[in-house]
Amino acid sequence: MIRLHSVSKSYPGGQTALDEVTFEIPRGQFVILTGASGAGKTTLLRLLYREELPTSGQVLVAGRNVSALPARKVPYLRRNIGVVFQSFRLIERKTVFENIAYLPRILGYDTTRQRRLAIEALRRVGLAHRLQAFPSQLSGGEQQRVAIARALINDPELLLADEPTGNLDGDLAQQIALLLLDCQRRGTTVVMATHDRELIRRIGQRVLTLDRGRLASDERLPPGDLLAAVTEEPE
Repeated sequence: MIRLHSVSKSYPGGQTALDEVTFEIPRGQFVILTGASGAGKTTLLRLLYREELPTSGQVLVAGRNVSALPARKVPYLRRNIGVVFQSFRLIERKTVFENIAYLPRILGYDTTRQRRLAIEALRRVGLAHRLQAFPSQLSGGEQQRVAIARALINDPELLLADEPTGNLDGDLAQQIALLLLDCQRRGTTVVMATHDRELIRRIGQRVLTLDRGRLASDERLPPGDLLAAVTEEPE
């Protein structure tokens, strides 16, 4: 699903965000991206959905060289990638439905289909009853779940989550982690950036650690209790 080969990213002024990073992620895997603040986690995710371009090296997603895509084809790439941001990025003046139905709307789906997809996505995160609420009426955990529903509405092959639990307390962080693990259980490839060591231990998956832009380690942890909980849930 993902392959990076000797990827580097530098910014004007000499700042290096990524330095010769190489790894592969098979389809359907759950990968945790960790490292200290400024290690390059967000930059790496931005490269995967073509928010930024590498200075050198190749970034391949689903067999496509992302950095070589013409600008007109980038929207087609993003249709198969769901992105969850730490800051939620919900539009305050729009309802939950209007926030998450954006992609079906630009794809030209009629209102009935938009609503059906929105309800299905919200049902997956336990918020189908909040379709007409505004973000200001939701808790932080609910807003993050809406953001996940928005990322899932088109059933993407790849889900990228940038510190999705960073603004949440322990119980809410656990709920979000369980939702992401359930996405993987359904066949989605998931890459989650986090610096929460306890959450990483409780998930127990493949962990890529960045240190000052370099890939410092690639390890597999024993299955944690959150992973076990999702695995044991009935279909």
